[in-house]
Amino acid sequence: MPGDIQLTSAATIHHHRQTPYDKQANGVVFGEEPEAAGTPGELEDTALPREQVEGFLLELQTQPAWRREADKCCDYYDNNQLSPDVVETLKDRKQPPLISNLIKPTIDTVLGMEAKSRTDWRVRPEDDEQCDDDLAEALSVKLKHAEIESRADRAVSDAYAALCKAGLGWVEVARETDPFKSPYRVNYIHRREIFWDWRSTKPDLSDARYLVRRRWLEVSEAIAMMPRYAQLFRNTVNGWSGFDPLTEPDTGLVQSWEVERDTRLSSDAWRDIHIEHVCLYEIWYRKWVRGFVMTLPNGTVMEVDFNNPRHNQAIVLGIAQVSEATFQKVRLAWYCGPHFLYDIPSPYIHKNFPYIPFFGYREDMTGVPYGMVRSMISPQDEVNARKSKMLWSLNSRRVIADSDVVLDHNRAAEEVARSDAYVILDKNRNPNSKFSVESGGDLAAQQFQAMQESKQEIAEVSGIHKAMMGQNSNASSGLAINSLAEQGLNSLAEINDNYAIARRLVGEQLFSLVKQNLLKGPSKVTIGEGKQKKVIHFNQPAIDEETGRQIIINDVAKVRAKIVLDDVPSTPTYKMQQFQMLTEITKSLPPQMQAAVVDFVIEGTDMPNRHKMAERLRAVIGVQDDEAMEAQQQAQALAQQEAKAKEDAMFELTLREKEAEIREREADIDKTRADTARINATPIPKLPSMAGA
Repeated sequence: MPGDIQLTSAATIHHHRQTPYDKQANGVVFGEEPEAAGTPGELEDTALPREQVEGFLLELQTQPAWRREADKCCDYYDNNQLSPDVVETLKDRKQPPLISNLIKPTIDTVLGMEAKSRTDWRVRPEDDEQCDDDLAEALSVKLKHAEIESRADRAVSDAYAALCKAGLGWVEVARETDPFKSPYRVNYIHRREIFWDWRSTKPDLSDARYLVRRRWLEVSEAIAMMPRYAQLFRNTVNGWSGFDPLTEPDTGLVQSWEVERDTRLSSDAWRDIHIEHVCLYEIWYRKWVRGFVMTLPNGTVMEVDFNNPRHNQAIVLGIAQVSEATFQKVRLAWYCGPHFLYDIPSPYIHKNFPYIPFFGYREDMTGVPYGMVRSMISPQDEVNARKSKMLWSLNSRRVIADSDVVLDHNRAAEEVARSDAYVILDKNRNPNSKFSVESGGDLAAQQFQAMQESKQEIAEVSGIHKAMMGQNSNASSGLAINSLAEQGLNSLAEINDNYAIARRLVGEQLFSLVKQNLLKGPSKVTIGEGKQKKVIHFNQPAIDEETGRQIIINDVAKVRAKIVLDDVPSTPTYKMQQFQMLTEITKSLPPQMQAAVVDFVIEGTDMPNRHKMAERLRAVIGVQDDEAMEAQQQAQALAQQEAKAKEDAMFELTLREKEAEIREREADIDKTRADTARINATPIPKLPSMAGA
């Protein structure tokens, strides 16, 4: 049938419901019924209309039927390579149904490369004023804790495996509703459960109109999670048996009864009356709205909340620029077939769906995802057919006999088929009668040669050569082997690039959940090891000494940061390789230089007391660590500054003394000049003449 959502087959739905993926999904459907839930008449302005939901589900049926081929690719990896029809045909031919699975070790090699080169998420600041290196390192530590608690690496690895096999895997990043578990939920979701807008072209589905996830539940489980719809679920699974709309006082149930009669969806798509299961549709969709946004001085754009005093204050003070715009909002709607359950805004601060796709390859014309197994199916079928044919040829015998050469031809044929055959010829046969037995060894050699070529073709189409899998290859020199390994890595560039994008998206959404939890109140985290250990506080209230107003130190709400993949893989194998390389480099150094780096070698181990050992070694050999050297340099710089300050003070004092002495001398000179001038200005009296006397 066109499309792969399979809305009409109850047998298929029952088969899907027995898979472990659906069992995993059933346990994490809901945590609490949201407050925004309501009946179909309560949310007419904001709720996703039933007609649009039916349009989404019917639109999914027109999508290319790629899921059947994806299932086949996974079956080939799981050694289910012969269909029942092929097995019956081989039995009729008396050929053994043999399978030589060459796809699995090839894919396992790629998966091992991912596990070996896996990198952690790191927080990089975009604004040094709001997020310094220590704060970014502290946020990286919190993100690492969330990664470990939620087992995100396992979910991402499972999605990468689905990417390589089927061409598509999904990872859910959400807030855990079970209070006894980690606050974050990062799970791998099977492709069978999720359907999306096929018009979307971006790898993160940021341009998709909707994303639908189907979840089958027992009716008792659905009632426990959504008790307000208990009667609706019961009537749904029993086919509304005994329900009379004329005597029913609940108008909501009457509306649901009418909706179910008016829907275009097949009832087998969302209920199973035999085992009392209902299928719930988790629909994430984008809705265009017209509203006001404000732009902050740092470039951040957010929707204006006029009920928020801080938003109003920023607008009044002119800190934020307000403008009207048209933008999209992400919302979540739940439907049970055609029955509306509730519709709420997205509970996350990011603007994406909480399901991240891991695409492998995609067809240019149709956008159909496919993986590495797709190109290996044809040579794998040929290997299986050739091997079965070869073994059949080795065990087969071709007999050429006249009719009178033996008494019982059937018994002779059975005897010839044995390796220790003993055939008695008819004594009354014609002397010219022939009886010859030929083996199929020549044909088996030809089949073996063709099978070897098919095996080589699998390596060629996948790009994973024997040298990468640790097997013997035609390459004899180390350079040739390295060239084949490098060629294999180059052939995986498209897949690994798509994987890196998806893994980074998982880290970004997980980091947004970490930020939301940090906004609840003050908290702290320890970074560094040894003497470099620091305690970083988040959202710590303090008083500004200049203004006297309360401020928030390390306000997470103002942090502008981005998530990147670390340059160095964090796997134990890679760390061991790095440690071995460090020890080899240390051994090659002269003895006097080995003492200068031995502390780095000790700290590169996984011993519990490595930092104390390194500090003791530094004290013995007289080598200081970076922090001590930095403290010493700061002390020397401070001492130099103090000495210079004292020198400047002495110079200033001497200068002032000289100036005072000069002023004193100038005062004496001025006084002398004044006295001289006064003396010169006083008339000298005449003395009496001696002659007159």
